[in-house]
Amino acid sequence: MKILYRLIPVLISILCCTSLAFGQITESDFETVGFSIPKTIYFGGERIWISSHATQHDLPAESKIIYAELVDRYNESVAIAKIPLEGGKGFNFLQLPTNLPSDNYLLRVFTRISPYQNLENGIVQQFITVFNSKVPPTVVPERKQTSPSNESDELILSANINQPGSKLKIELPKGVKVKEIRIAAENPFLNDQGMISSANAYESIDAHSLVPELFGHIIEAKVEAEAVDTTRLYYLSLHGEKSALFTDRPDAEGRMFFDAGGMKNWDYLIAQADGNGSLLDFGIVSPAPITHFKKSFVFPELEISPADEFLLKELLKGGQVEGYFVHEYDATLFPVVTGFVEDRTYLLDDYTRFETVETVIKEYVPEVSVKTSKKMKEFRTLNEIRSYSFDANPLMLVDAMPVFDSNQLAAFNPDGFEKLEVLTRTFYLNEEEFEGVMSFVSYKNDFGGFPIPSNGIYLDYQGILPRISAATELFDAPGQESNIMDWRTVLYWSAIPELAPASSAIEISVPEIIGKFKITVETENGESMDRTFEVKK
Repeated sequence: MKILYRLIPVLISILCCTSLAFGQITESDFETVGFSIPKTIYFGGERIWISSHATQHDLPAESKIIYAELVDRYNESVAIAKIPLEGGKGFNFLQLPTNLPSDNYLLRVFTRISPYQNLENGIVQQFITVFNSKVPPTVVPERKQTSPSNESDELILSANINQPGSKLKIELPKGVKVKEIRIAAENPFLNDQGMISSANAYESIDAHSLVPELFGHIIEAKVEAEAVDTTRLYYLSLHGEKSALFTDRPDAEGRMFFDAGGMKNWDYLIAQADGNGSLLDFGIVSPAPITHFKKSFVFPELEISPADEFLLKELLKGGQVEGYFVHEYDATLFPVVTGFVEDRTYLLDDYTRFETVETVIKEYVPEVSVKTSKKMKEFRTLNEIRSYSFDANPLMLVDAMPVFDSNQLAAFNPDGFEKLEVLTRTFYLNEEEFEGVMSFVSYKNDFGGFPIPSNGIYLDYQGILPRISAATELFDAPGQESNIMDWRTVLYWSAIPELAPASSAIEISVPEIIGKFKITVETENGESMDRTFEVKK
Protein backbone atom coordinates (compact mmCIF):
# COMPACT_ATOMS: atom_id res chain seq x y z
CA MET A 1 0.00 0.00 0.00
CA LYS A 2 1.08 3.55 -0.63
CA ILE A 3 0.85 6.72 1.44
CA LEU A 4 -1.89 9.08 0.25
CA TYR A 5 -0.89 12.16 -1.69
CA ARG A 6 -2.12 14.67 0.86
CA LEU A 7 -0.99 17.80 -0.95
CA ILE A 8 -2.88 17.17 -4.19
CA PRO A 9 -6.26 18.56 -2.97
CA VAL A 10 -4.45 21.67 -1.75
CA LEU A 11 -2.89 22.14 -5.17
CA ILE A 12 -6.30 21.69 -6.81
CA SER A 13 -7.80 24.38 -4.58
CA ILE A 14 -4.99 26.77 -5.45
CA LEU A 15 -5.40 26.10 -9.16
CA CYS A 16 -9.18 26.57 -9.00
CA CYS A 17 -8.93 29.81 -7.05
CA THR A 18 -6.33 31.24 -9.41
CA SER A 19 -8.05 30.17 -12.62
CA LEU A 20 -8.51 33.80 -13.65
CA ALA A 21 -4.78 33.99 -14.11
CA PHE A 22 -5.20 32.03 -17.33
CA GLY A 23 -6.89 35.07 -18.83
CA GLN A 24 -3.54 36.90 -18.81
CA ILE A 25 -1.64 34.38 -20.90
CA THR A 26 -1.48 34.30 -24.66
CA GLU A 27 -3.39 31.95 -26.93
CA SER A 28 -0.20 30.04 -27.68
CA ASP A 29 -0.31 28.86 -24.05
CA PHE A 30 -3.73 27.26 -24.54
CA GLU A 31 -4.22 23.55 -25.12
CA THR A 32 -5.20 22.59 -28.67
CA VAL A 33 -6.81 19.23 -29.41
CA GLY A 34 -7.48 17.10 -32.46
CA PHE A 35 -8.62 13.60 -33.35
CA SER A 36 -9.28 11.15 -36.14
CA ILE A 37 -11.55 8.11 -36.55
CA PRO A 38 -11.37 5.44 -39.26
CA LYS A 39 -15.06 5.53 -40.28
CA THR A 40 -18.31 7.39 -39.56
CA ILE A 41 -20.93 4.61 -39.58
CA TYR A 42 -21.48 2.29 -36.60
CA PHE A 43 -23.92 -0.02 -34.85
CA GLY A 44 -24.72 0.13 -31.14
CA GLY A 45 -22.16 -1.76 -29.06
CA GLU A 46 -19.29 -1.08 -31.48
CA ARG A 47 -16.11 0.71 -30.50
CA ILE A 48 -15.25 4.03 -32.04
CA TRP A 49 -11.49 3.86 -32.32
CA ILE A 50 -10.00 7.31 -31.80
CA SER A 51 -6.53 8.68 -32.44
CA SER A 52 -6.26 11.94 -30.49
CA HIS A 53 -3.72 14.53 -29.43
CA ALA A 54 -3.41 17.57 -27.20
CA THR A 55 -0.65 20.12 -27.72
CA GLN A 56 0.59 23.33 -26.16
CA HIS A 57 3.23 25.52 -27.85
CA ASP A 58 3.40 22.72 -30.47
CA LEU A 59 4.60 20.45 -27.69
CA PRO A 60 2.69 17.75 -25.75
CA ALA A 61 0.07 19.33 -23.48
CA GLU A 62 0.39 19.00 -19.72
CA SER A 63 -3.02 17.34 -19.43
CA LYS A 64 -2.84 13.59 -18.87
CA ILE A 65 -6.43 12.81 -19.90
CA ILE A 66 -8.34 13.57 -23.08
CA TYR A 67 -12.10 12.97 -23.30
CA ALA A 68 -14.22 11.62 -26.14
CA GLU A 69 -17.93 12.34 -25.77
CA LEU A 70 -20.99 11.50 -27.83
CA VAL A 71 -23.79 14.09 -27.85
CA ASP A 72 -27.28 13.63 -29.29
CA ARG A 73 -29.43 16.15 -31.13
CA TYR A 74 -30.98 17.26 -27.82
CA ASN A 75 -27.55 18.30 -26.51
CA GLU A 76 -27.50 15.38 -24.09
CA SER A 77 -24.32 13.42 -23.43
CA VAL A 78 -24.93 9.73 -24.16
CA ALA A 79 -21.40 8.32 -23.78
CA ILE A 80 -17.99 9.50 -22.62
CA ALA A 81 -14.53 7.91 -22.48
CA LYS A 82 -11.46 8.95 -20.49
CA ILE A 83 -8.42 8.31 -22.68
CA PRO A 84 -4.89 8.46 -21.23
CA LEU A 85 -2.41 10.74 -22.96
CA GLU A 86 1.25 9.82 -23.32
CA GLY A 87 3.45 12.50 -24.79
CA GLY A 88 0.29 14.39 -25.72
CA LYS A 89 -1.12 11.50 -27.77
CA GLY A 90 -3.86 8.98 -27.11
CA PHE A 91 -5.11 5.91 -28.98
CA ASN A 92 -8.16 4.21 -27.55
CA PHE A 93 -11.89 3.80 -28.06
CA LEU A 94 -15.30 4.99 -26.99
CA GLN A 95 -17.72 2.10 -26.47
CA LEU A 96 -21.13 2.82 -27.96
CA PRO A 97 -24.06 1.90 -25.70
CA THR A 98 -26.11 -0.95 -27.12
CA ASN A 99 -29.39 0.87 -26.49
CA LEU A 100 -28.64 4.05 -28.46
CA PRO A 101 -31.49 4.89 -30.87
CA SER A 102 -30.59 5.04 -34.54
CA ASP A 103 -29.56 8.61 -35.36
CA ASN A 104 -26.71 10.95 -36.21
CA TYR A 105 -24.61 11.96 -33.21
CA LEU A 106 -21.88 14.50 -32.58
CA LEU A 107 -18.56 13.01 -31.50
CA ARG A 108 -16.35 15.58 -29.79
CA VAL A 109 -12.94 15.54 -28.10
CA PHE A 110 -11.43 17.86 -25.45
CA THR A 111 -9.29 18.02 -22.32
CA ARG A 112 -10.53 19.16 -18.92
CA ILE A 113 -9.46 22.78 -19.56
CA SER A 114 -9.14 23.21 -23.35
CA PRO A 115 -12.77 24.22 -24.14
CA TYR A 116 -12.63 27.08 -21.63
CA GLN A 117 -9.31 28.39 -22.90
CA ASN A 118 -10.25 28.50 -26.58
CA LEU A 119 -13.58 27.11 -27.73
CA GLU A 120 -12.57 26.92 -31.38
CA ASN A 121 -9.36 24.92 -30.92
CA GLY A 122 -10.08 23.39 -27.52
CA ILE A 123 -13.01 21.23 -28.60
CA VAL A 124 -13.26 19.50 -31.99
CA GLN A 125 -16.15 17.46 -33.36
CA GLN A 126 -17.71 15.64 -36.28
CA PHE A 127 -20.93 13.77 -36.99
CA ILE A 128 -21.19 9.99 -36.96
CA THR A 129 -24.12 7.70 -37.78
CA VAL A 130 -25.25 5.02 -35.34
CA PHE A 131 -27.78 2.29 -36.13
CA ASN A 132 -29.80 0.18 -33.74
CA SER A 133 -31.88 -2.62 -35.25
CA LYS A 134 -34.28 -2.45 -32.29
CA VAL A 135 -34.75 1.32 -32.56
CA PRO A 136 -34.61 1.97 -36.32
CA PRO A 137 -34.61 5.42 -37.91
CA THR A 138 -37.39 6.89 -40.03
CA VAL A 139 -38.18 4.72 -43.06
CA VAL A 140 -39.13 6.55 -46.26
CA PRO A 141 -39.99 5.11 -49.69
CA GLU A 142 -36.87 6.68 -51.15
CA ARG A 143 -34.30 8.62 -49.16
CA LYS A 144 -32.30 11.61 -50.33
CA GLN A 145 -28.98 10.66 -51.78
CA THR A 146 -25.85 12.09 -50.17
CA SER A 147 -23.51 14.19 -52.26
CA PRO A 148 -20.64 11.99 -53.42
CA SER A 149 -17.13 13.23 -52.81
CA ASN A 150 -14.99 14.13 -55.79
CA GLU A 151 -13.14 11.08 -57.02
CA SER A 152 -9.40 11.67 -57.19
CA ASP A 153 -7.61 10.42 -60.28
CA GLU A 154 -4.35 10.65 -58.36
CA LEU A 155 -5.21 7.50 -56.40
CA ILE A 156 -4.62 4.56 -58.73
CA LEU A 157 -6.34 1.27 -57.93
CA SER A 158 -5.41 -2.13 -59.29
CA ALA A 159 -7.84 -3.92 -61.59
CA ASN A 160 -10.28 -6.66 -60.50
CA ILE A 161 -10.78 -5.21 -57.04
CA ASN A 162 -14.44 -6.06 -56.62
CA GLN A 163 -14.11 -9.68 -55.59
CA PRO A 164 -14.07 -10.74 -51.90
CA GLY A 165 -10.72 -12.17 -50.88
CA SER A 166 -8.80 -10.51 -53.69
CA LYS A 167 -5.91 -8.12 -53.15
CA LEU A 168 -6.30 -4.40 -53.71
CA LYS A 169 -3.23 -2.32 -54.47
CA ILE A 170 -3.44 1.45 -54.03
CA GLU A 171 -0.75 3.64 -55.55
CA LEU A 172 -0.32 7.06 -53.95
CA PRO A 173 0.75 10.21 -55.81
CA LYS A 174 4.49 10.69 -55.96
CA GLY A 175 5.98 13.48 -53.91
CA VAL A 176 2.93 13.88 -51.69
CA LYS A 177 3.56 13.98 -47.94
CA VAL A 178 0.81 11.81 -46.49
CA LYS A 179 -0.65 12.69 -43.09
CA GLU A 180 -3.26 9.93 -42.81
CA ILE A 181 -4.92 7.19 -44.85
CA ARG A 182 -8.29 5.63 -44.10
CA ILE A 183 -10.00 2.80 -45.97
CA ALA A 184 -13.42 1.92 -44.58
CA ALA A 185 -17.06 1.30 -45.42
CA GLU A 186 -18.67 4.32 -47.02
CA ASN A 187 -21.41 6.11 -45.08
CA PRO A 188 -24.17 6.91 -47.61
CA PHE A 189 -26.50 8.32 -44.95
CA LEU A 190 -24.52 11.41 -43.91
CA ASN A 191 -23.46 14.35 -46.04
CA ASP A 192 -21.23 16.28 -43.64
CA GLN A 193 -18.55 13.84 -42.46
CA GLY A 194 -15.68 16.26 -41.89
CA MET A 195 -14.60 18.25 -38.86
CA ILE A 196 -17.09 20.89 -37.72
CA SER A 197 -15.91 24.28 -36.52
CA SER A 198 -16.88 25.12 -32.95
CA ALA A 199 -17.69 28.64 -34.16
CA ASN A 200 -20.40 27.15 -36.39
CA ALA A 201 -21.74 24.76 -33.76
CA TYR A 202 -21.86 26.61 -30.44
CA GLU A 203 -23.53 29.79 -29.30
CA SER A 204 -21.84 29.71 -25.90
CA ILE A 205 -20.22 27.59 -23.21
CA ASP A 206 -20.98 27.72 -19.50
CA ALA A 207 -18.14 29.14 -17.41
CA HIS A 208 -16.23 26.76 -15.18
CA SER A 209 -13.15 26.83 -12.99
CA LEU A 210 -10.04 25.56 -14.73
CA VAL A 211 -8.99 22.29 -13.13
CA PRO A 212 -5.88 20.99 -14.93
CA GLU A 213 -5.50 17.21 -14.83
CA LEU A 214 -1.73 17.03 -14.44
CA PHE A 215 -1.63 13.58 -12.78
CA GLY A 216 -4.83 11.77 -13.73
CA HIS A 217 -8.60 12.09 -13.59
CA ILE A 218 -10.20 14.50 -11.13
CA ILE A 219 -13.73 13.64 -10.01
CA GLU A 220 -15.82 16.73 -9.36
CA ALA A 221 -18.84 16.61 -7.05
CA LYS A 222 -21.27 19.26 -5.95
CA VAL A 223 -23.71 19.79 -3.11
CA GLU A 224 -26.71 22.01 -3.74
CA ALA A 225 -26.26 25.50 -2.28
CA GLU A 226 -29.09 25.07 0.23
CA ALA A 227 -27.41 22.00 1.71
CA VAL A 228 -23.79 23.21 1.82
CA ASP A 229 -22.01 22.43 5.08
CA THR A 230 -18.33 23.21 4.66
CA THR A 231 -17.49 21.19 7.79
CA ARG A 232 -19.05 17.95 6.53
CA LEU A 233 -16.66 15.31 5.24
CA TYR A 234 -17.54 13.36 2.09
CA TYR A 235 -16.03 10.01 1.13
CA LEU A 236 -15.59 8.72 -2.41
CA SER A 237 -14.39 5.14 -2.93
CA LEU A 238 -13.46 3.89 -6.40
CA HIS A 239 -13.81 0.21 -7.21
CA GLY A 240 -12.58 -2.11 -9.96
CA GLU A 241 -9.90 -4.77 -9.70
CA LYS A 242 -8.61 -2.63 -6.84
CA SER A 243 -10.22 -0.02 -4.63
CA ALA A 244 -9.15 3.31 -3.21
CA LEU A 245 -10.65 5.91 -0.87
CA PHE A 246 -10.64 9.69 -1.26
CA THR A 247 -12.15 12.49 0.85
CA ASP A 248 -12.97 16.17 0.59
CA ARG A 249 -15.12 18.90 2.13
CA PRO A 250 -17.27 21.25 0.04
CA ASP A 251 -16.27 24.85 -0.46
CA ALA A 252 -18.74 27.71 0.03
CA GLU A 253 -20.26 26.96 -3.40
CA GLY A 254 -20.65 23.26 -2.62
CA ARG A 255 -17.87 22.07 -4.95
CA MET A 256 -15.51 19.19 -4.20
CA PHE A 257 -12.61 17.75 -6.18
CA PHE A 258 -11.35 14.21 -5.63
CA ASP A 259 -8.02 13.65 -7.34
CA ALA A 260 -7.79 10.01 -8.45
CA GLY A 261 -4.33 10.44 -9.95
CA GLY A 262 -2.97 7.31 -8.27
CA MET A 263 -5.93 5.23 -9.50
CA LYS A 264 -6.04 4.45 -13.21
CA ASN A 265 -8.84 1.99 -13.88
CA TRP A 266 -12.10 1.42 -12.05
CA ASP A 267 -15.70 0.53 -12.88
CA TYR A 268 -17.87 2.31 -10.34
CA LEU A 269 -17.79 4.58 -7.31
CA ILE A 270 -19.58 4.83 -3.98
CA ALA A 271 -20.17 8.22 -2.39
CA GLN A 272 -20.97 8.71 1.29
CA ALA A 273 -21.28 11.54 3.77
CA ASP A 274 -19.73 11.40 7.21
CA GLY A 275 -21.80 9.30 9.60
CA ASN A 276 -23.86 7.89 6.71
CA GLY A 277 -25.55 11.27 6.27
CA SER A 278 -28.04 12.06 3.54
CA LEU A 279 -26.80 12.54 -0.03
CA LEU A 280 -30.05 13.77 -1.56
CA ASP A 281 -28.39 17.06 -2.57
CA PHE A 282 -25.11 15.45 -3.70
CA GLY A 283 -24.18 14.84 -7.33
CA ILE A 284 -21.22 14.00 -9.55
CA VAL A 285 -20.34 16.65 -12.15
CA SER A 286 -19.40 15.44 -15.63
CA PRO A 287 -15.97 16.49 -16.91
CA ALA A 288 -17.64 17.47 -20.20
CA PRO A 289 -18.28 21.18 -20.85
CA ILE A 290 -21.84 22.46 -20.99
CA THR A 291 -22.25 23.99 -24.43
CA HIS A 292 -25.24 25.53 -26.20
CA PHE A 293 -25.82 24.95 -29.90
CA LYS A 294 -26.53 27.78 -32.27
CA LYS A 295 -30.07 27.86 -33.64
CA SER A 296 -28.58 27.52 -37.11
CA PHE A 297 -26.73 24.34 -36.15
CA VAL A 298 -28.90 21.41 -37.14
CA PHE A 299 -28.31 17.70 -36.73
CA PRO A 300 -28.97 15.97 -40.06
CA GLU A 301 -31.98 13.68 -40.00
CA LEU A 302 -31.27 9.98 -40.42
CA GLU A 303 -33.54 8.26 -42.92
CA ILE A 304 -33.41 4.88 -44.61
CA SER A 305 -35.42 3.25 -47.37
CA PRO A 306 -36.29 -0.40 -48.04
CA ALA A 307 -33.48 -0.43 -50.61
CA ASP A 308 -30.95 0.03 -47.78
CA GLU A 309 -31.88 -3.20 -46.03
CA PHE A 310 -29.20 -5.34 -47.66
CA LEU A 311 -26.42 -2.79 -47.02
CA LEU A 312 -27.35 -2.41 -43.36
CA LYS A 313 -27.34 -6.17 -42.84
CA GLU A 314 -23.87 -6.33 -44.36
CA LEU A 315 -22.57 -3.53 -42.15
CA LEU A 316 -24.13 -5.14 -39.09
CA LYS A 317 -21.96 -8.21 -39.71
CA GLY A 318 -18.87 -6.08 -39.48
CA GLY A 319 -20.03 -4.46 -36.27
CA GLN A 320 -20.55 -7.86 -34.69
CA VAL A 321 -17.23 -9.37 -35.77
CA GLU A 322 -14.84 -6.49 -35.21
CA GLY A 323 -15.43 -6.70 -31.49
CA TYR A 324 -13.64 -10.06 -31.49
CA PHE A 325 -10.43 -8.85 -33.12
CA VAL A 326 -7.43 -9.23 -30.87
CA HIS A 327 -5.99 -6.14 -29.23
CA GLU A 328 -3.87 -6.14 -26.12
CA TYR A 329 -4.12 -3.90 -23.09
CA ASP A 330 -1.24 -2.72 -21.01
CA ALA A 331 -0.99 -5.29 -18.22
CA THR A 332 1.21 -3.11 -16.01
CA LEU A 333 0.07 -3.08 -12.41
CA PHE A 334 -0.42 0.59 -11.70
CA PRO A 335 0.46 1.76 -8.19
CA VAL A 336 -2.81 2.32 -6.36
CA VAL A 337 -3.10 4.87 -3.61
CA THR A 338 -5.17 3.05 -1.02
CA GLY A 339 -4.49 5.36 1.89
CA PHE A 340 -2.33 3.73 4.56
CA VAL A 341 0.49 1.34 5.34
CA GLU A 342 -0.88 -1.37 7.61
CA ASP A 343 0.92 -2.46 10.78
CA ARG A 344 -0.54 -5.95 10.86
CA THR A 345 -2.27 -8.18 8.32
CA TYR A 346 -4.46 -11.18 9.23
CA LEU A 347 -5.11 -13.74 6.50
CA LEU A 348 -8.44 -15.00 7.78
CA ASP A 349 -8.11 -18.46 6.22
CA ASP A 350 -5.15 -19.06 8.52
CA TYR A 351 -7.48 -18.94 11.52
CA THR A 352 -10.70 -20.54 12.64
CA ARG A 353 -13.60 -19.13 10.67
CA PHE A 354 -16.10 -17.57 13.08
CA GLU A 355 -19.59 -16.42 12.16
CA THR A 356 -19.27 -12.75 13.08
CA VAL A 357 -16.66 -10.00 12.78
CA GLU A 358 -17.06 -9.36 16.51
CA THR A 359 -15.96 -12.90 17.35
CA VAL A 360 -13.02 -12.72 14.94
CA ILE A 361 -11.78 -9.54 16.62
CA LYS A 362 -12.19 -10.94 20.13
CA GLU A 363 -10.53 -14.28 19.36
CA TYR A 364 -7.33 -13.39 17.55
CA VAL A 365 -6.89 -9.65 16.87
CA PRO A 366 -5.22 -8.25 19.98
CA GLU A 367 -4.67 -4.84 18.34
CA VAL A 368 -8.42 -4.20 18.34
CA SER A 369 -10.96 -4.53 21.14
CA VAL A 370 -14.74 -4.59 20.91
CA LYS A 371 -17.33 -3.85 23.57
CA THR A 372 -20.96 -2.79 23.86
CA SER A 373 -21.89 0.65 25.16
CA LYS A 374 -25.48 1.93 25.13
CA LYS A 375 -26.46 -0.90 22.80
CA MET A 376 -23.79 0.10 20.29
CA LYS A 377 -20.72 -1.92 19.42
CA GLU A 378 -17.51 0.01 19.84
CA PHE A 379 -14.19 -0.94 18.26
CA ARG A 380 -11.03 0.46 19.80
CA THR A 381 -7.64 0.19 18.15
CA LEU A 382 -4.52 -0.04 20.26
CA ASN A 383 -2.34 3.04 20.00
CA GLU A 384 0.94 1.21 19.61
CA ILE A 385 3.06 4.35 19.95
CA ARG A 386 1.58 5.37 23.32
CA SER A 387 0.55 1.88 24.52
CA TYR A 388 -3.10 2.61 25.20
CA SER A 389 -6.35 2.32 23.28
CA PHE A 390 -7.87 5.12 21.27
CA ASP A 391 -11.10 6.73 22.44
CA ALA A 392 -13.17 6.44 19.25
CA ASN A 393 -13.93 3.93 16.52
CA PRO A 394 -11.15 3.54 13.96
CA LEU A 395 -11.75 4.21 10.30
CA MET A 396 -13.66 1.04 9.37
CA LEU A 397 -13.33 -0.07 5.74
CA VAL A 398 -14.56 -2.90 3.55
CA ASP A 399 -12.69 -2.86 0.24
CA ALA A 400 -11.91 0.85 0.82
CA MET A 401 -15.60 1.62 1.42
CA PRO A 402 -16.14 3.38 4.77
CA VAL A 403 -18.49 1.70 7.24
CA PHE A 404 -20.21 3.86 9.87
CA ASP A 405 -22.58 1.31 11.43
CA SER A 406 -20.40 -0.58 13.91
CA ASN A 407 -23.32 -2.83 14.95
CA GLN A 408 -23.81 -3.97 11.37
CA LEU A 409 -20.12 -4.67 10.89
CA ALA A 410 -19.79 -6.49 14.22
CA ALA A 411 -22.68 -8.83 13.36
CA PHE A 412 -21.60 -9.50 9.77
CA ASN A 413 -20.41 -12.95 8.72
CA PRO A 414 -16.86 -12.48 7.31
CA ASP A 415 -16.84 -15.60 5.13
CA GLY A 416 -16.33 -13.42 2.05
CA PHE A 417 -13.40 -11.52 3.56
CA GLU A 418 -9.89 -12.64 2.67
CA LYS A 419 -7.90 -10.53 5.11
CA LEU A 420 -7.96 -7.86 7.79
CA GLU A 421 -5.44 -5.01 7.79
CA VAL A 422 -4.93 -3.02 10.97
CA LEU A 423 -3.22 0.32 11.51
CA THR A 424 -2.40 0.97 15.17
CA ARG A 425 -1.47 4.65 14.87
CA THR A 426 -3.23 7.89 14.11
CA PHE A 427 -4.11 7.88 10.42
CA TYR A 428 -4.08 11.12 8.45
CA LEU A 429 -6.27 11.25 5.36
CA ASN A 430 -5.85 14.68 3.82
CA GLU A 431 -6.50 17.00 6.77
CA GLU A 432 -8.58 14.39 8.64
CA GLU A 433 -7.38 12.36 11.62
CA PHE A 434 -8.65 8.87 12.41
CA GLU A 435 -7.86 6.82 15.49
CA GLY A 436 -6.43 3.84 13.64
CA VAL A 437 -7.76 1.82 10.73
CA MET A 438 -9.54 -1.53 10.54
CA SER A 439 -9.76 -2.57 6.89
CA PHE A 440 -11.34 -5.78 5.56
CA VAL A 441 -10.47 -6.93 2.03
CA SER A 442 -12.70 -9.39 0.19
CA TYR A 443 -11.58 -12.15 -2.19
CA LYS A 444 -13.09 -10.58 -5.32
CA ASN A 445 -13.06 -6.93 -4.30
CA ASP A 446 -16.87 -7.07 -4.18
CA PHE A 447 -17.33 -6.27 -0.45
CA GLY A 448 -17.69 -9.97 0.36
CA GLY A 449 -21.46 -9.59 0.55
CA PHE A 450 -21.36 -6.60 2.88
CA PRO A 451 -24.18 -4.21 1.91
CA ILE A 452 -23.64 -0.68 0.68
CA PRO A 453 -24.65 1.77 3.46
CA SER A 454 -28.26 2.88 3.29
CA ASN A 455 -27.49 6.47 2.32
CA GLY A 456 -24.53 5.62 0.09
CA ILE A 457 -24.75 6.32 -3.63
CA TYR A 458 -23.58 3.71 -6.14
CA LEU A 459 -22.73 5.09 -9.59
CA ASP A 460 -21.39 3.42 -12.72
CA TYR A 461 -18.48 5.74 -13.41
CA GLN A 462 -15.80 4.25 -15.59
CA GLY A 463 -12.22 5.17 -14.89
CA ILE A 464 -9.38 5.92 -17.28
CA LEU A 465 -9.25 3.39 -20.09
CA PRO A 466 -6.28 1.00 -20.07
CA ARG A 467 -3.54 1.93 -22.49
CA ILE A 468 -3.61 -0.04 -25.72
CA SER A 469 -0.22 -1.68 -25.91
CA ALA A 470 -0.59 -3.52 -29.23
CA ALA A 471 -2.98 -2.53 -32.00
CA THR A 472 -0.99 -2.94 -35.22
CA GLU A 473 -3.16 -5.89 -36.29
CA LEU A 474 -6.43 -4.34 -35.19
CA PHE A 475 -7.92 -4.12 -38.71
CA ASP A 476 -5.97 -6.89 -40.41
CA ALA A 477 -7.86 -9.58 -42.27
CA PRO A 478 -8.39 -12.83 -40.33
CA GLY A 479 -5.79 -15.49 -41.10
CA GLN A 480 -6.62 -18.35 -43.43
CA GLU A 481 -6.59 -20.77 -40.52
CA SER A 482 -9.16 -18.65 -38.71
CA ASN A 483 -12.85 -19.54 -38.75
CA ILE A 484 -13.83 -15.86 -38.57
CA MET A 485 -15.40 -14.46 -41.73
CA ASP A 486 -13.75 -11.36 -43.18
CA TRP A 487 -16.53 -8.91 -42.43
CA ARG A 488 -14.30 -5.95 -41.68
CA THR A 489 -15.70 -2.49 -42.28
CA VAL A 490 -12.31 -0.84 -41.62
CA LEU A 491 -9.61 -2.16 -43.95
CA TYR A 492 -6.70 0.18 -43.21
CA TRP A 493 -5.97 3.12 -40.91
CA SER A 494 -2.54 4.70 -40.79
CA ALA A 495 -3.24 6.41 -37.43
CA ILE A 496 -2.71 3.13 -35.55
CA PRO A 497 0.39 3.58 -33.37
CA GLU A 498 3.56 1.76 -34.42
CA LEU A 499 2.05 0.89 -37.80
CA ALA A 500 4.67 1.14 -40.52
CA PRO A 501 4.40 4.47 -42.40
CA ALA A 502 2.48 4.29 -45.65
CA SER A 503 4.77 3.82 -48.63
CA SER A 504 4.02 4.79 -52.23
CA ALA A 505 1.76 1.73 -52.52
CA ILE A 506 -0.55 -0.08 -50.10
CA GLU A 507 -1.95 -3.58 -50.54
CA ILE A 508 -5.00 -4.76 -48.62
CA SER A 509 -7.31 -7.77 -48.66
CA VAL A 510 -10.83 -7.15 -49.97
CA PRO A 511 -13.41 -8.27 -47.35
CA GLU A 512 -16.57 -10.29 -47.81
CA ILE A 513 -18.78 -7.33 -47.00
CA ILE A 514 -20.79 -6.39 -50.09
CA GLY A 515 -20.96 -2.65 -50.65
CA LYS A 516 -18.91 0.48 -51.25
CA PHE A 517 -15.68 1.37 -49.49
CA LYS A 518 -14.03 4.76 -49.38
CA ILE A 519 -10.33 5.54 -49.55
CA THR A 520 -9.35 8.87 -47.99
CA VAL A 521 -5.83 10.25 -48.14
CA GLU A 522 -5.07 13.42 -46.19
CA THR A 523 -1.88 15.30 -46.92
CA GLU A 524 0.23 17.40 -44.57
CA ASN A 525 -0.76 20.57 -46.42
CA GLY A 526 -4.44 20.01 -45.57
CA GLU A 527 -5.65 18.57 -48.87
CA SER A 528 -7.79 15.45 -49.12
CA MET A 529 -8.07 12.86 -51.88
CA ASP A 530 -10.97 10.40 -52.04
CA ARG A 531 -11.68 7.32 -54.09
CA THR A 532 -14.37 4.66 -53.74
CA PHE A 533 -14.55 1.04 -54.85
CA GLU A 534 -17.36 -1.48 -54.62
CA VAL A 535 -17.23 -5.08 -53.47
CA LYS A 536 -19.74 -7.16 -55.42
CA LYS A 537 -21.09 -10.66 -55.12
